[in-house]
Amino acid sequence: MRVLIIIAILHAGSAFAARHVPPGDATTNEPLELVVDAPPATPSLVAHYRTAGTLPFTALELVRRDDAHWVAVVPPTAIAEPAIEYYIEAGGQPVFASEKWPHSTPVKASAELARRSRDVVRSDNRRYRVETLGEYVDFGKRTVGDMKLPDSYYRIDAGVAYRLWSYPFEMIEIGYTRLIGNTLSADGTGEAGAGYKVSGWFGVGVGLAEGVRFDTRVTAMATTKFQLGGRGELRFGVLEASHIAVGAEYLADAGSSGYFRLGWGTVPGVPMAATVEVTNLPAKYRDTGVRLFYDIAHDIGAGVRVGARVGYAARDQSIAGFTTGAAASWDF
Repeated sequence: MRVLIIIAILHAGSAFAARHVPPGDATTNEPLELVVDAPPATPSLVAHYRTAGTLPFTALELVRRDDAHWVAVVPPTAIAEPAIEYYIEAGGQPVFASEKWPHSTPVKASAELARRSRDVVRSDNRRYRVETLGEYVDFGKRTVGDMKLPDSYYRIDAGVAYRLWSYPFEMIEIGYTRLIGNTLSADGTGEAGAGYKVSGWFGVGVGLAEGVRFDTRVTAMATTKFQLGGRGELRFGVLEASHIAVGAEYLADAGSSGYFRLGWGTVPGVPMAATVEVTNLPAKYRDTGVRLFYDIAHDIGAGVRVGARVGYAARDQSIAGFTTGAAASWDF
């Protein structure tokens, strides 16, 4: 409920009416405008403000906006939770509240600050993450003539991420990937090596809205020549808790993949996820296969988390293999 105070000010034998309607609330890090309705001949109007619970007051003189209104703008740096306290004087006499009994306007957190606060709590105020993931994927051995040919690869990812919390940009990351495999040759007559030994990538996490994020990554790799690849993931929810995600990755000569993931965090400190992936890794000429794998992780304390992956992989109905992997991360 807004408070309306009208006080008659006696000055040089004349009466001046000053009126101020205080704002209902204020928002952190946003300026607060204080307006007084008063005639031009009103003595100097001064607002005295402070963040609730602090001393002393800061004086700010009001300036004329027009013949009937005076205004003072409290700077954003002074607007902080829980409230801002102020009073207004004209010619040294109080016309709204007083130094002893200042008016208190509640301050609410801005949407961005409230969102950042929730992210800080969620991450335990740890802005850096170092993580690694290694996995082995086997699609089963194929018989060509009298030879059993492997169709498998291993992959190692390692990276460092930094939480920006500068919305919409939430995170940046850099890292390294190695992917080496053996599979059927392009002509189908023998075994061929595939993949790449060295690649580096740079990624950005963009928060489209709270709880909705798009992660994108650009990869530079050395296969038979220098090539570029990329990865993108749209996620609803929190990666370390309940979420759904859909994504795709292109790795030039090594192939490409697309996936859907369902994650859940119903057990505290033990996030889990199930993923269905279609892929032709480790070579772009290979038939598309399907992988189904399950991830589980455990927080062991001090920002350290370890995890495991198990699953199934097949390119056709008659031949299949398994997926296994391990992961570790450290937030600090």
